[in-house]
Amino acid sequence: MRSDVCSDVAVCPYVYTKFLISQTHNMSNYVVCHYEKCYGPPVSYTTHIERKKADGSEHIPYNIKRSDLTRHNREFIAEARKIGRTAAIEKRLMAVKHQKDSDGNEYERKIRKDQVCCIEIRLSASPEAMAEIIAQGRLMDWCRESVTWAQREHGKENIVSAVLHMDEETPHLHVSLVPVVQGESKKQATTKKRAAKDKEKAESEGKEPPRKKRRYKKKADTSTLRLCADDIMTRGGLKLYQTEYAAAMEQFGLRRGEENSPARHKDLAEYYKEHCEEMHARLDEVLSELAKVERLVEDKDTEIRHRDDIIRRKDDEISLRDSELEKKDREIARQQRTLDELMPRIEKEQGRFDTLFTANEYLEGVELSADRLLASYDSRESEVVRIESEALERINSASISFWAKKDVEKLAKENAGLKLLVSSKDTEIQKERNETEKERTARERAEAGMERLKDTVSFSQSALARRHPVEARLLEELVSIGIHRPDWQDKILGGETLRFAPRKWADPSNGREIPEEFYQEVDVRMENRGKDSFISMCGMRIADFFRNIWAKITEALGLKKKQEEEQRKQQKPDTPRRGMKM
Repeated sequence: MRSDVCSDVAVCPYVYTKFLISQTHNMSNYVVCHYEKCYGPPVSYTTHIERKKADGSEHIPYNIKRSDLTRHNREFIAEARKIGRTAAIEKRLMAVKHQKDSDGNEYERKIRKDQVCCIEIRLSASPEAMAEIIAQGRLMDWCRESVTWAQREHGKENIVSAVLHMDEETPHLHVSLVPVVQGESKKQATTKKRAAKDKEKAESEGKEPPRKKRRYKKKADTSTLRLCADDIMTRGGLKLYQTEYAAAMEQFGLRRGEENSPARHKDLAEYYKEHCEEMHARLDEVLSELAKVERLVEDKDTEIRHRDDIIRRKDDEISLRDSELEKKDREIARQQRTLDELMPRIEKEQGRFDTLFTANEYLEGVELSADRLLASYDSRESEVVRIESEALERINSASISFWAKKDVEKLAKENAGLKLLVSSKDTEIQKERNETEKERTARERAEAGMERLKDTVSFSQSALARRHPVEARLLEELVSIGIHRPDWQDKILGGETLRFAPRKWADPSNGREIPEEFYQEVDVRMENRGKDSFISMCGMRIADFFRNIWAKITEALGLKKKQEEEQRKQQKPDTPRRGMKM
């Protein structure tokens, strides 16, 4: 019975993903076995089943849920796969049209245009049951068993097509049955029985039997093939099909529906009409919800637009501030360049000032020595006057001896020498005074220039501090620890970290230099940004860095003093106690 069943068709059990749900065991697994007469030419039903029109173009029915799964539809009858469903039906009908009687003579039976040539059997199960069969990977087994049952029930030659549809709501089989039966029809047998009764009644009454109606076609006997859907679709037969199909499907966990249930099969159009009404009601609910959502979205859009306006204004303010900051940065750069240009002049003028200061100190020393020399000269001159007065007194008294005259001559010579020395010193002092006056004038001029330069620098620094207080404060901190080079300052203010080798650092708070034994490598960088920024040394503020070093120095000195005191105590001899004899 499996020879005509396609055994090489393989459909992934997970391809119909809509039915892979976790609640398949919560519903009753009922079989679906529905018989329906197909009126009209077979091609009208073939278009829906094979998804192709008569011209071979693709046909997409309105009830398809997943068009991407149409490629998984399968035909299980080999001949229908070769010639198509319509041709397979026509081929089976030819066996009814052309037959032979008992004598071996061929004759033709006509088929009416309105006669039912095919019965469509739809085999399936509840959606939950089909989902479970697919999940178990037994879909092909179910298809083969269903086709085998139909062939066994109605004859293998009458089942001309069996198509699996995977692209609709629930996977199902369309089994095409050509209702070919053998023997005389029930109507013909009934007519024969009625004619025999009428003849027997007439004979008993002594009347002539009624004449038979004239027949123009050959009556069917037990071997005659005839087309009759009514013989198959009887009320008792349909119930029996349901029961037998359910028994065949028990191996898949399926069972028959409740017998004599008030539930009735709905026509497809009626089902879709009710489904559309439900969908319209649901659509109205969704539209009302969407209206609420749209109002909410409009409110949110209004709020977002308001926030966008605020953000846009903030952006404009930020861009304006950025432009102002750019101008300030350019002004800072210009002032920094001016300061860089002035620094060599300041250093040069500072050198000149130091030179003038040294010269001034030298001149002050020369003046002091000149004053001392003049004081010495005045004292010598007063001594000479005193000696001359004494000499004159001695001469006048006529008691001047020879040695007195010699003393007078000697003193006169010394006086003349002193006068020459004093005159030469006066000349030198005058020259030095003249030179000192020139140097003083030059020094005053240099000091005035230095004051003007200091005023310019102070004005520039005050303008820099006023416009850019953070940068000015950071520059002051760098200058306070002896970092004067502009390239170092730019790197540190630019966010880089400079590492200095061990060197002497002067505490800006008191000007004291740290001892050489406490020299260390120091990382100098700028911490934080904006108003909270500061220059750090080894990750600490400048004051904390030096406070830490002085604490170490103080601790080291305290330890040193303690060690010295302990050494003195150890070297000092013990003093004798009172009352003890030595």
